[in-house]
Amino acid sequence: MEGEEVLFSLRPYRFVRYAVIAAACTIIGIVFIPLTLLWALIAQHRFHYWLTNRRVIWCHGFIGYQVRSVPLERIADVVISRTLPELIAGMSSIDIRDMTGQTQLRGNIGGQLGAKWIGVKDAPEIQKRILEEIKRVNERTKSL
Repeated sequence: MEGEEVLFSLRPYRFVRYAVIAAACTIIGIVFIPLTLLWALIAQHRFHYWLTNRRVIWCHGFIGYQVRSVPLERIADVVISRTLPELIAGMSSIDIRDMTGQTQLRGNIGGQLGAKWIGVKDAPEIQKRILEEIKRVNERTKSL
């Protein structure tokens, strides 16, 4: 977009470790650990997250990929998530919720709604930066 600048760009942190631990947390998943490891090795290079001065963007996929975005003025909340597999892997995720409460359909195993940045290193700092940028955009919009 014209006038849009990337403020930061991230790739998942400890993604392979997380995927294997998540599979190992179930009895059935233990059988699929080799397949999960292969999937994670390929998929970790297909996940990418950006914050710009206008929106948050995330790219995800395995064979193909999807690029989705939410304008900053539509974001209602930015939540840090630490599930049991994430806690064991030593990582966090960030859920980005828009004003409808249901951002975009994310193509993960659970099929849940919402934008989720998986494997974010230093999640509290990233959350703070996103919230600061949302505040800046909202203040600029109100002053117009």
